[in-house]
Amino acid sequence: MKSKILILIFSLAFVVRVIGLAELPSGFTPDEASFGYDAYSLLETGKDQWGNSWPLVFKSFGDYKLPLYGYLAVPSVSIFGLNEFAVRLPNALTGFLAVVVTYYLVKELFKDEKAALLSAFLLAISPWHIPLSRGAFEANLTTFLMPLAILLFYKGVKNNKYLPFSFFVFGLNMFSYHSARYIVPLLLLFLLLQNRKKITINLYTSISVLVILVLGGLFLYSWSLGTGSRLLSSGIFLNADNVFIDRVKLINSGEPLLIAKIFNNKFLYLFNIFLSQYVSYFSPQFLLLDGPKEGTYGMVPGVGVLYFFEYIFVLSFAYVFIKKSFKNVNWLIVWLLLAPIPAALSTGLGHAANRAAIMMPAIQIASALGGIYLFDLISKDFKLKYTKLVVVFVSLSLICFIWYLEKYTFHQPALESPSMLYGMEETVDYVSSVEGNYSNILISKKLSEPHIYFAFYGKKINPTVYQNSSKNWDLAGSDVVWVDQLPRYELDKYKFISIDWSALQDSNNTLIIGKPEEFPENVNVIKKIFYPDGREAIWIVDPINEAFASLNFK
Repeated sequence: MKSKILILIFSLAFVVRVIGLAELPSGFTPDEASFGYDAYSLLETGKDQWGNSWPLVFKSFGDYKLPLYGYLAVPSVSIFGLNEFAVRLPNALTGFLAVVVTYYLVKELFKDEKAALLSAFLLAISPWHIPLSRGAFEANLTTFLMPLAILLFYKGVKNNKYLPFSFFVFGLNMFSYHSARYIVPLLLLFLLLQNRKKITINLYTSISVLVILVLGGLFLYSWSLGTGSRLLSSGIFLNADNVFIDRVKLINSGEPLLIAKIFNNKFLYLFNIFLSQYVSYFSPQFLLLDGPKEGTYGMVPGVGVLYFFEYIFVLSFAYVFIKKSFKNVNWLIVWLLLAPIPAALSTGLGHAANRAAIMMPAIQIASALGGIYLFDLISKDFKLKYTKLVVVFVSLSLICFIWYLEKYTFHQPALESPSMLYGMEETVDYVSSVEGNYSNILISKKLSEPHIYFAFYGKKINPTVYQNSSKNWDLAGSDVVWVDQLPRYELDKYKFISIDWSALQDSNNTLIIGKPEEFPENVNVIKKIFYPDGREAIWIVDPINEAFASLNFK
């Protein structure tokens, strides 16, 4: 019976992560297209889009992505071609494997089949994990690598031959997503200190040390290549100088200068921001009510990342932990407490579910342990048969799951497709069909790194041509960080600019692509691209006039 339940859980996890993968989430982000084109470029030339041979860091748009997802996409793109399904498939499989590994991790450490099944089930239907598994979102990789590394570590404590594999997976995780590289070393250090008396010095532990030294060295080297600037470019440290503005206001309001300096300095200011954001990731607003702030990563704002019964289970876990009734959960607590740190150190519009994704599947495991405790308590105190209680729970959870699927299947395309840059495939297809009639094709930079879509969907841009073009995108010699922050740049015949209609309205033999708000109402629109809900997404415009030939884009 238990084996049949396990097969059902694994099958459910696989189906909801793979079916309709190219269509949902609706839209295809620049990051997804970039991972796909880098994989394609590596297959064709052995170099990424910037001409770097088998790089340790993907420069991408100037944001320096960690390399693991790009390399995982290589075999998929090789088999299925350069398309959305191929680029997203590695993550769907990783999400499925995360469910499998979570089951075996809980079973190994707690020797509790019920808790293992419930942990896997909660992750399989998770409104947090499912969307992150269905796009080419590298944040999801750690939800598989972290539990796998911990499982291998504890098996290695019993049998040291597993330790090199554990250390390898821990090291690999540091090349998956930026949040992971801050948490992995801390969690590994805790595990080593907690189990130091159980680990003996032998061949396997020596190999483990060698593995972590090699991967650690590569990690430090990749940091020097640009990944170390990620936190500085998107972190709360960017707001540090705001404290001086507040200090001036306080002094002007009569606060003594010395007191203003003592209580209004950078350290206290940033610590207050960090603490506020850190605590918020454990709040019911994020976990239960509002969920992520943005609709990127296929998420649905306004939908909590936990079901209400999961949240109750988590509270139950916290209560039992405080009473010290749980055994062998210190590693889980440390994991949960460390997980929100990268997200709390980052800036943004609000809760970033992707940056806190490393909290999974720890929070589902904690929820499952709390749930089993409640089931046992209710069954005992109310003298209910355990099977009836399980039937009621499964029925309730499936109702909640169906409710979430409705949100994801219909609300995400209708409301959040703009966040996922919906419409670029249709745009590129149309432009490709008419571009032979024009000598100039201008694309607005407001379409968010639009060049990668013309490379990804156009399929006429050979990676060698792309690499020759990217050599002229001088990020190092300018004050900008991102490619689309350059004043203008070119890829093959396409020119990417900031649209100034007053300068372009008389352009002849020119096709201009941009957002509707970038054009006047009476412009000659030859094609409109619409979001799924009918809103206008992109205009393709032909001004029909002369006077453009004098403009120089070289």
